[in-house]
Amino acid sequence: MDRHQEMTKLKTIKAIAETLNQGNNMEEMLQTVLKELLHVTELQTGWIYLIDPEGNYQLVADIDLPPALSWQAKKPMCEGNCWCIKEYNDNTLNRAFNIIGCKRIENAIKYQWGETNEITHHATVPLQAGDERFGLLNVAAPHKSRFEKNELDLLEAVAFQIGTAIKRMKLYHNEQKRAELYQTLGQFSANLNAQRATEEDLIHCAVNEIYRAFFWSGIELQCNQLKAAIQPITNKPLHTIEKPFQIGETSGKLTISHEQLDSIDNEIIQKLSHHLGILFENTRIEAKSREIALIQERNRLARDLHDSVNQLLFSLSLTARGMKDLKDLDKLHNSLSYIQELSQEALQEMRSLIWQLRPSGLENGVISALKSYGDMLKLNVNVELSGVLNVPHSIEECLWRVGQEALNNIKKHAHTSRAKINVQAGRKQVNMIIEDEGIGFDPDTVKNGASIGLSSMRERVELLGGSFQMNTTVGKGTVLSISFPM
Repeated sequence: MDRHQEMTKLKTIKAIAETLNQGNNMEEMLQTVLKELLHVTELQTGWIYLIDPEGNYQLVADIDLPPALSWQAKKPMCEGNCWCIKEYNDNTLNRAFNIIGCKRIENAIKYQWGETNEITHHATVPLQAGDERFGLLNVAAPHKSRFEKNELDLLEAVAFQIGTAIKRMKLYHNEQKRAELYQTLGQFSANLNAQRATEEDLIHCAVNEIYRAFFWSGIELQCNQLKAAIQPITNKPLHTIEKPFQIGETSGKLTISHEQLDSIDNEIIQKLSHHLGILFENTRIEAKSREIALIQERNRLARDLHDSVNQLLFSLSLTARGMKDLKDLDKLHNSLSYIQELSQEALQEMRSLIWQLRPSGLENGVISALKSYGDMLKLNVNVELSGVLNVPHSIEECLWRVGQEALNNIKKHAHTSRAKINVQAGRKQVNMIIEDEGIGFDPDTVKNGASIGLSSMRERVELLGGSFQMNTTVGKGTVLSISFPM
């Protein structure tokens, strides 16, 4: 290689290196590099194929193709097979090579697709970086049927630079794709976690949300004997990834079908199936918790009926029976007054229990409901709200049930008619504080019924991820604090 050839090679490599370091659009970069290479080497035409691991090729760059190869939107370049593609896919083309003749050009001449501009041969060199292979670089010139060794060496050097740049770009695009898919996964999880539905409704909602968020062609989700799917509408061959999941008592499988699925898709589908397993297990636990809460409510109402209304009615019965033998009008009058008091108290207790079963005003929000419930209990309840209370239905119901139980306890045990409820609603947290100025109590000596009520309140709050605190001292009232992260 003479000095001029050496300078030409260095000039080419430098110019191409500068081009390869600019931008992250692969097709634009390859088109620019190919144009620069042909200009410096004084060759006329060239083209670049990218080839995937399955052997499928794509024409991504070309310069000055003759009319015969540009025929019908470059159809001769984009269909069929040829020697260089075959050798590449057979993994026997690992260096720059002189091609005796080009089948694509031979077909163009045979079928008279147009002028070939006297091009009959081309050189081909694989684009690779280390053990990774990406495609082929082909160059040609009129009347040129052979490339010298120094020309092939130059093509190999350039091809190695291109391969390294392609690898860098693929890494960049992969990380970009990974970041976008994880962002989509986060939004998907937030949207689906906001759904309050049965497993039957949730599985269909999940499949539709996956299709909307990720645009995969086919989706099938199986979970706990339930199944939902969106079938692909395409005749193209599809790749399929199956990811089973097992979380607690929940098991299932997510199957995704699409034309192309890479390692990043595989990673995201694995994470997605895990998220779905957690979601369905939480839904199962919530359904079980609601069932348990319903049983607890029934038990509490039965206990309250026994402790209050039943006892009052029993007293009414005994008093009425004793009145039959009364002869003294004053005693009879006193007994009737006592019966009236007992009946009024029983009526009040029944109203309270009925109101708990079907609270009036809850449709207007938990604050309004607690105020109305306090009024019904003949308590003077001062309610304060700071911020805008916008919480999920499950948390609103929990605030209502805990507040209801607390007001009941104040009415029955605190020996006071005054209470205060303060709700602080923020973007990241919701707090509710219930105070009374009653006689307080020793938590270690409360009766069994009251203890069940307190533990029920605590379980309700902690089941939804909140915190529950109670501070009370004999003679100094009671303060309940409930907090939920948003």
